[in-house]
Parts: sequence; C-alpha cells; structure tokens
Amino acid sequence: MAGLTTPVLATLGTVRTVKSAARTLGLDGGDDDGDERRRREDDLLDYRQAVELSQLRAAQDLEAETRRTDAERRARQIAVEAQAAETRRQRSLRRAVGRQRAKLGGQGISAADGSGEAILLGLVREAAEEDATARSLDALRLKALDDEARAAYRRNLLDLSELTERQRLQRLARGYS
Repeated sequence: MAGLTTPVLATLGTVRTVKSAARTLGLDGGDDDGDERRRREDDLLDYRQAVELSQLRAAQDLEAETRRTDAERRARQIAVEAQAAETRRQRSLRRAVGRQRAKLGGQGISAADGSGEAILLGLVREAAEEDATARSLDALRLKALDDEARAAYRRNLLDLSELTERQRLQRLARGYS
C-alpha cells in the first residue's frame, strides 16, 4: 500500500501545481486571442511535463538511495551471520574432535592410528563441506541483493522511458514535433 501512496501524492501535487500555473497564466477562461492562448497552453504543458519528470526522478533517486542503504545493511547482516556461523562450526568441530579423541583414548585407540586418524579427518571433512555450503548460500543471498538492485534500476528506466514517451505523444497531439 505504501508503494501506491507516494505516486498518488506526487500526482496530487502535480495537479495542484498545474492548476496554480493555469490561474497564473490566465488559462481559466480569459478573453485572449487564440494564438496567445495556445502559447500559454503550450507553456503550461511544457511546465507540467517538466514538473512530472523532475518528480519522477526525485522519487526514483529517493527510492534508489533507500534501496542502496537497505542492501548495504542486509549485506552487512549476511557477513555478520556468516562469521557467527563460522565461529559456531569451528567450536563444534573442536568439541567433536575432542569428544572423539576421548572416546578413542577410552577404547585404547590412538588418534594417530590409521582408523582414529580417519575418523578425525572425516569430522574435519564434514566441517569443510558445511563451510562450503554456507559460503555458497551466503553468495546466493548477496547475488539476490544485487539482482534486486538491477531489477529496480531497470524498472526505473522503464518508468522514465514511459513518461518521456507519453510526454512526446502529448506534444505531438498538440502539434509539437
């Protein structure tokens, strides 16, 4: 709903500006000849289109800045969570290795023995696989942030091109080139 409110408020502001400009230019029913009235209407159209364009650009700039700061915040959060997960995995590995060595020692098997070493290496390998999986997931999350930013940039370009095309058609309809 918040995404709809901003364009509506911007449109209302544009309507008020256009009405005010129309009153100022005397387009509210004056007795000027046709050429002068046409010039004023053309000036009003140019002014209104410039206001629309500047409002769209300002809204897009604000949205882009908000999106950029949000993406930076989320990227920092991903990095902090990744570091915390890495610390947890390392602690867990140390505890698992310690438990396994104690268990092997209780059974009279040396950790340097072939089977004891294989068990410990298996624990280390599992931890390395978990680390690689976590790094891949973090990379995907960061890529998703980048993809969101690119999609928003493309939407903004599309909105801007739609506005300029609509304005061009309005000028053509009024006899502009």
